[in-house]
Amino acid sequence: MLEIMKAWQEGFANFAATLTAGMLLASGATLVAVSSQQMKVSAQIESINEKLSSLTESMKGLEGRVRNLEIKR
Repeated sequence: MLEIMKAWQEGFANFAATLTAGMLLASGATLVAVSSQQMKVSAQIESINEKLSSLTESMKGLEGRVRNLEIKR
């Protein structure tokens, strides 16, 4: 009976260790996926900022042209 209990305890310990390792792997994979998504979002934000800067510069140029047209009138 004692041997059966020891075998059961060892089996349960192995199961718990396997389950814990699986959970850690899943957590690691989730962290990698989240990190990858954060990098993609950061790249998209940077791209949007560059486009906004370009648009701002274009608007400044248009303001100058409008002023020149107003002066010519």
